[in-house]
Amino acid sequence: MSTTTTLAPAEQALHDSMAHLESALLTPVVSGELESWTQTVAESLKAFGPTWVNYVKSVLHPQYAQIAKVDPDLLPRVDQLVQEDRQLVADFTEFESRVAALASRAAQVRKHESKVADDQEGVEQAGLALILRIKKQQAVAATWLHEANYRDRGVGD
Repeated sequence: MSTTTTLAPAEQALHDSMAHLESALLTPVVSGELESWTQTVAESLKAFGPTWVNYVKSVLHPQYAQIAKVDPDLLPRVDQLVQEDRQLVADFTEFESRVAALASRAAQVRKHESKVADDQEGVEQAGLALILRIKKQQAVAATWLHEANYRDRGVGD
């Protein structure tokens, strides 16, 4: 018995591209394949970026607007969500630069990949941390949207 959930197109696209990036990051680097690994990560990242930006604009921002409209008491939460989006964009841009720098170094070291092993591991960890933060942002937004729509705002005593 399996349960399937139908995701909205933007959410499905984000899920698919994020899974592809995560898979690329989690794939172990086989000796002599650092350049290929880095290229795969860079391609996955390039596909993920626009999908993620589209998701933020077409799904998250409308959710934030709905939260603010339905429950103005949650405006501080909306402000936190917007601030985290900004930080995620900055961190994403920095991560893209790290991947590009690793790709450049990987092309230079060729057979001496151990010289950039720490850089590769750093890219892997930074990428996985970024993905986790994006997933958390989705969960936080969904939580506050649910709270805005369904929280009991009964009359006080």
